[in-house]
Amino acid sequence: SHDIKTPLTSIINYVDLLEKEELHNEKAEEYLDVLERQSSKLKKLIEDLVEASKASTGNLEVGNELLEAGVFLTQTVGEFEEKLSLSGLQLIVKKPEEAVYISADGRHLWRVVDNLMSNICKYAQPSSRVYVNLEKEYDIVTITFRNISKYELNINGDELMERFIRGDSSRNTEGHGLGLSIAKSLMDLMGGGMEITVDGDLFKVRLNFKLQESAEELLRQRDEQQEGNK
Repeated sequence: SHDIKTPLTSIINYVDLLEKEELHNEKAEEYLDVLERQSSKLKKLIEDLVEASKASTGNLEVGNELLEAGVFLTQTVGEFEEKLSLSGLQLIVKKPEEAVYISADGRHLWRVVDNLMSNICKYAQPSSRVYVNLEKEYDIVTITFRNISKYELNINGDELMERFIRGDSSRNTEGHGLGLSIAKSLMDLMGGGMEITVDGDLFKVRLNFKLQESAEELLRQRDEQQEGNK
């Protein structure tokens, strides 16, 4: 990755230097805009490709911790409310009143949710609703994202999680088909699961985790075990 990033960084730096010069040439300025835009896209693609490779081969550090899923979800998706509203999208979040605990790496889970919400901002039908539900059933915790796509989805959920596969077959959008692949790999690394369902224009993603005891309950069980060992 270093061999790829070094020349690209040089290109970006020289583009930046040229933008500070007074070129007095309208065509040259147009070309410079294209260079700046395309080099930024290439940088993002390389960063995502390196991350996808690390995630799929298990070469990322994972530090799972006890997370209260409801609080984490509210804070994370809440960051997208302004961006969603600009597209006329209404965010509806539903979660249990009681605390629900999962074991996950906060940094990686944030990246998963960030990828999913970014996709919704790009691809959801304007002036529609976006649903994010947190549910607990037996010993499984599920976070579900649902939206209506503004593009026709002629592809199934499993194919969408492959690298460089996009639901927008016309390729009119900015994505490069790595986001969902990265999210799936990160979920696998954390010991969770990710499923995608496409039903007509309905796009649904389910993140699955094993239900964890609360911190207080875990401490109580540890104390009981230590007392029994005496």
